[in-house]
Amino acid sequence: MIRRVVRMYEHIETGPLYDNAVQLMKKYRSLAARMENAKAGTQGKLDRQLERLKELIGERLGELTDMELTALTCWQYGVVPGTYEVDHAEITDRPYVSIRKIDRWNEEYDVTAKKASLKSQNVQDSEREETGSAELRAFLSLKDDY
Repeated sequence: MIRRVVRMYEHIETGPLYDNAVQLMKKYRSLAARMENAKAGTQGKLDRQLERLKELIGERLGELTDMELTALTCWQYGVVPGTYEVDHAEITDRPYVSIRKIDRWNEEYDVTAKKASLKSQNVQDSEREETGSAELRAFLSLKDDY
């Protein structure tokens, strides 16, 4: 019997700059969504805020490591080499994609082989416990020579 499982793993260590970039990108997405239904006067204000946020996000993305950049979506390389910017089309596309990249893949394994390996692992663990408890009993049975 072969079983298929969907796995998700997060492999990348991130820091506070990464979290800050994600928060700024979330705010950008929120303001861009508000922009669609706003009145003309409000649209001007939101547009200025979006421009400021876009610059801030570009700066934050430039401060991230390459590994942290790979853990993000919704960004693109800027016009000037070595700069980054928000991918407006991707961040406002519906349904929304996650700003933090989540990789999923299918894994197949043989159930009987997996059970056999787990049984052998449990036998080895129980043997270790038995020898460990015997050593502990021997140690505790020693008398103190003060």
